[in-house]
This record gives sequence, structure tokens and C-alpha cells, in this order.
Amino acid sequence: MLAGLLLVPTPTASLARSTDKPEARPGAVVALAAKPKKRAFQVGGWELQTVSWNKLRLNGMRPMPIKTIGPQDDKGVPMRPLGPRQKLVYNPTVLAQQGIRRLDTWRQTGKRVHLRYARKIAEKLDEIAIQGKKRRWQPHDYQRGGKSHGWVNANSHGLVLSFLSRFNALTGSAGRLADAKLMIEPFRNREDDKLWFVTITPTRHIWFEHWPDGRFVHTLNAHLNALFGLYDYWAVTGSKAARRYFLGGAQTVRAKLHLFRREGKLSRYSLSGKSGSLHYHHTHIHQLRILARMTGDDWFSRQADKFKQDERAWRAAGRPD
Repeated sequence: MLAGLLLVPTPTASLARSTDKPEARPGAVVALAAKPKKRAFQVGGWELQTVSWNKLRLNGMRPMPIKTIGPQDDKGVPMRPLGPRQKLVYNPTVLAQQGIRRLDTWRQTGKRVHLRYARKIAEKLDEIAIQGKKRRWQPHDYQRGGKSHGWVNANSHGLVLSFLSRFNALTGSAGRLADAKLMIEPFRNREDDKLWFVTITPTRHIWFEHWPDGRFVHTLNAHLNALFGLYDYWAVTGSKAARRYFLGGAQTVRAKLHLFRREGKLSRYSLSGKSGSLHYHHTHIHQLRILARMTGDDWFSRQADKFKQDERAWRAAGRPD
């Protein structure tokens, strides 16, 4: 559990390492029984591992300064400029990332001012959330690229879920854990939902999508950040639903990662295009190493090593794209 990680900063379990071939790992995939009119999805057979606090995504970095640069409101909550007019908006991805960093900085330094900033960020996320009795969405409450107000994506949803779960782990806040619980229900695949970020393919792979309005582009970093949110919630609650969605998403990465790799070049940002970027290539490497720790499967680390080799070859070729 995340709370336990503060006292036990080393993994407490280990698994036999799998081979490079997914089918060589006994019991690697099981099909979940689906409810009527619902498509089942493949689930990996890993036993989830305890990961130390400093090895979780965005933790263990250099402590943040008390006052940060960049646009922010009068409470110090970060904002971002949007569009040609540079209108300032609240971006849930940015809010969650800084909230996670604030919590970690408070843990590192003991300066409660960082916890106060984390609370302000959590309150702003509450304000812009769409929340009911059973579900909570964390939308981007602005229009972008012709997309409607209130669109949601797996990237911000996963990061906010991580933030709320870690808030509970450090402070014991029952309210933040209750908010996090409401964010699990949107991982159910509902084809009739206007708000959605989950799709299950005909091959029974579950994807957590980044872009709204029917764009099935399979963005790797967003899918993985959603997994990390599920892991963080599972770590403080033992939730069977969070574990199931995590193992389904991890199995998708195991089966489809080769589609993102471009040997000797930077990895693809998504499956909708051929090009990549150095920033997201490094993000993929880091995320794969985290996924290896969470699953106990060194296969993910070896893929990260291959991505690193591809970067070296790309640099040696003169950074061609």
C-alpha cells in the first residue's frame, strides 16, 4: 500500500522474470467474463509489486520552490495560456502534475506550505470536475481544436487519480480517497457515454485514450499515465477493479508496444502517426521502467533499453527527424 511505502521503501515481493515472448509466460493472459453487451478484455497475469515512493512517477525529483514561475491565479494555482489569444485556463494535467510534486516536496522538506498549495490544487480540481454520486470526470473545461467544452482524456484522468490517491496516502484524507474512488467508474467501457476515454478493440485489448470525440489514436504516454493512476489507487485500497483495469492496460502494452518502436529512430507518440519526439521518447523509457517495477516483469525494462539504443542510433545518424 502507498501508505506503507513511507515506512517500507523497498519492494516486498518478487516474481520469476518472464521471457521476451509473451506466450512463454504461463498464465499471462486471462479473459474477463463480460457483462451482457460488453466486450471482455485481456488481462495480464502479473502479481502487482510494492514500489517505493521515490520510484513512482513524478516522485523523488528535486524539491519544488515555494513560489513557482509561470501563469497562476491569485491563490498560486497554476494556469496555462491557450490559443492565439493566450487565454489563461486551468489544465487538469498541469494541476495534477504540480499537485503530485507539491506532495512529494512536502514529504522531502517537511515544509507545510507545499501541502497548503497541494490542497488549493485539489480544491480547484474539485471545482472544475464533473461529479455525480457514482462517477467523477476531470474534464478540460475549455474548447480546443474544435473539440467541445468538457472533453476528458486518460492522461489527465490518470494523473488526477494518482494525485488524490497519494494525497490520501500521505495525509489520511478520507475525502480525497472518496474523490479518487469516483474516478474508477469511468474506466468502464460505455459505448453510449458522451464522456469517455476507454475503448476495447476487436482483439480484446483495452486502451485508455488521450484524444476526445472518437479519435482512437492510442497515445502511449497517456495510456501509461492512466495505468499509474490505477496502480496508485490500488496501492492504497487494494481495489479489485483498479487492479483489473491496470492488468488489462498493461497487457495491451505488452502486446502492442512493438507498434510504437521505430528501430534506430525515436518512438511514436501515438499510432496515428509515424513521427516521434525526444521528449516523449524519454517519457516512454521512464514509464516502461516504472511499469517493470509495478508488474515485476523485466520485459518492460528490456524494451526501455531497446528504446535507449534506438536513441543512440538516431543521434549517431545525425538526428534525421
